[in-house]
Amino acid sequence: MTSLAHQLKRLALPQSDSNLLTHREVASLLFDPKDAASMDRSTFYALGCTGLEELLGIEPAFLEFQDTLFSRASLTLERSVQSKEVNEKLDAGISLFLTRLSPYFLLKPAHKCMEWLVHRFHIQLYNSDSLLSCALPYHDTNVFVRVLQLLKIKDATNRWNWLQGLQKAGVPLSRGTLITHCYTDLSFMDFICCLVTDAIQVTSR
Repeated sequence: MTSLAHQLKRLALPQSDSNLLTHREVASLLFDPKDAASMDRSTFYALGCTGLEELLGIEPAFLEFQDTLFSRASLTLERSVQSKEVNEKLDAGISLFLTRLSPYFLLKPAHKCMEWLVHRFHIQLYNSDSLLSCALPYHDTNVFVRVLQLLKIKDATNRWNWLQGLQKAGVPLSRGTLITHCYTDLSFMDFICCLVTDAIQVTSR
């Protein structure tokens, strides 16, 4: 792929991605891709709403997402036909939700919510930084591996390309490997520091 092609790929926006209309690819955190392909949107929505209700029993702060990411209107919202401004607002909401979700990442309700966001908003494609930021504190778990395997990180310019070997092998990220990458890639270390700062700001609200 040429340098120009790489740049164009990185600039791709949901509203210009034909794959979101044709649904040639089906990603799922909880189900086999073939099984997920046979399930309708209402099933995923019901699953996500159930997860959100269960999370509300633990943390009332999740209530703010009931009328946005988990609203009835979200059933018909297609990223590919929305404006840049709408997608940016959606991205901000997804980022906030995933930051709040991180402390509960290992719980089943969290997985149900993420399944809805993967199915409806394609967060594995357009919010990969936020998704992996949510999962990164649990880098040594199998759930982290499942999240990692949803992403497309083959591009050498991708921030997470260094995890491609683990993605293929299906093994968790060791603490040693994570620490090594932090001091060999200062931009990633900066990313981690910002992640912590953002998490503190969100959870202290």
